[in-house]
Amino acid sequence: MAFSVIGFSLIQLVGEYLFTQRSRDDQRIADSLAESFSDYLVAFDARSMYEAAQETARAQQSRVLVLDGLCVVQVDTASELNGQRFITAEIDSVLKGSAGEYGFYDAGNGSGSYWLRSALNGFSGVNAMTGVYASPIMSGGELSGVLVYISQVQEIYESLRDIQLRILSWMAIVATAVLVINLLVLRTITRPIGELNEGISRMSKGDLSARVRVRGNNEFAGLARAFNSMSERLEQLDKSRSQFVSNASHELKTPLSTMKILIETLMYQDPPDPGMTKEFLGDVNKEIDRLNRIVSDLLTLVNIDNGMKLNAAELDIGNLVQEQVKRLSPLARENGIELDCAAKEPLEVSGDALKLQQVVYNIIDNAIKYTPRGGEVHCSVARSGRKAVIRVADTGVGIPEEDLPHIFDRFYRVDKARSRETGGTGLGLSIVKQFVLLHGGTIDAKSAPGKGSTFVIELPLAEKKS
Repeated sequence: MAFSVIGFSLIQLVGEYLFTQRSRDDQRIADSLAESFSDYLVAFDARSMYEAAQETARAQQSRVLVLDGLCVVQVDTASELNGQRFITAEIDSVLKGSAGEYGFYDAGNGSGSYWLRSALNGFSGVNAMTGVYASPIMSGGELSGVLVYISQVQEIYESLRDIQLRILSWMAIVATAVLVINLLVLRTITRPIGELNEGISRMSKGDLSARVRVRGNNEFAGLARAFNSMSERLEQLDKSRSQFVSNASHELKTPLSTMKILIETLMYQDPPDPGMTKEFLGDVNKEIDRLNRIVSDLLTLVNIDNGMKLNAAELDIGNLVQEQVKRLSPLARENGIELDCAAKEPLEVSGDALKLQQVVYNIIDNAIKYTPRGGEVHCSVARSGRKAVIRVADTGVGIPEEDLPHIFDRFYRVDKARSRETGGTGLGLSIVKQFVLLHGGTIDAKSAPGKGSTFVIELPLAEKKS
């Protein structure tokens, strides 16, 4: 629609310009002739007027008529209307005082008055549009006659028609190009949107494996990548949740099954054996303690996942580590393990004392549990830039290379049988890592089978108060 309005407006402007320019040229020629014919008409010098009019008619391919004050033709370059009265609307306007009047006529359909049709039919070469200009011939301030200048303007129409055809052709080409581009752009936009909508629909139905194709490197490609990343993360979370529920169920089921067997054995024992009863009840008590630890660790993880808040305060991390070493020293002596700690300087960190105590306690406790008698566990606290670095190194059994990337996963055990013997739930290191992350720190482990393990914890130092 906009193209049509612009095209027709342009055609109209071009047409107006062409006709205006032509009417000005014809007016200039007619006015010039009228001025030169003033003396000839007063002197009735028809020969001179004819020769001058004929020269102009040949040069401009036009027809010139000179009328006296009674509108009788004195000169006709076509030599057809001489002596006849000739009147048109343009001439009538000049007789009434107009300085000049211009009109366009279609010679092909016989438009205009009788006299004008006679003039146009006698105009050699005219087949359609003709311009008629009437200019007054003045003598001494009085109207002495009228000069009628008839010119062909068919070429203007033909030029305008050619321009119109060109504009319409270009409009058609542009409109087609715009339509094709719109279809391509629309397809480019709607296809990724449709695929994204389909992916969202699949996800809403529970299919978390839904992915969309990434095309190019534009905004839609970025949106597709973000969707794929989100769906992949959700799928991983769903698998992790399922695995977590499975592992938790398994961990809870094992002590419950053990207690059930022990209790059923006592129930069907006849007569009861006091020694066995006491032993089995002691085993039941241990399994209950184990259940309590599992439930406690599960609740801790749930609180972390729900956004656990820290009771942060500034504390000396070196003192905290030394306190945990002192606390675990009896256990180390009992297992025949040498345990020591080196803290070179006071290092202030901002953190939750109870949670950091649990972190350090769990790491040292694990080192003691998995170090054979006669081994060593060394702890150290040192500064590294704007961080406090805690190292716990042991000479224990070590961790296989394939297991090392998973030791912080929930319920993951390197040696499941041995872990249960030591009372582990498979959640300790996962809780440790989450607590370290809550403090803005990092934890890493390096190990090799038979060569021991080293855990490194980095915590940001507290900002100094000015």
